[in-house]
Amino acid sequence: MTEGNLREFECIEPDEDAYADYSARFGQYNQDGSGWRVQTFSLILRDGERIIAGGRGHVYLGALEVRGLWVDDLLRGQGVGSDLFRAIEQEAKRRGATKAMLYTYSWQAEAFYEAYGYKEFARFDFPKGHYRVDMQKAL
Repeated sequence: MTEGNLREFECIEPDEDAYADYSARFGQYNQDGSGWRVQTFSLILRDGERIIAGGRGHVYLGALEVRGLWVDDLLRGQGVGSDLFRAIEQEAKRRGATKAMLYTYSWQAEAFYEAYGYKEFARFDFPKGHYRVDMQKAL
């Protein structure tokens, strides 16, 4: 123990291995407490061996959480992102999801998601002028 009865924690950087260790246990705790089983999937588009678009879905407790939607700069504005986004939602519905959620930042794609029916349900304003917006919709 240190001053004020606080434990002395070790700071680890990079932390990928440590995070993988304790997050696996946290995931098991959540599954045991709620019965949830997280199903993850990625949909990708390749040009040869190179990934040029991709997005990840997490389906749990009847909901989709969209993660990491990305399209190469050269393909933006050509409908690839729209096709990818709709495909992620379709795959989630196939897996039983009836609601969807995601978050985006002020410099990313809030208007894009609004065009697909997503509505803001929370916002976090960062001290340096940007914000994160959490969005949801029924599938």
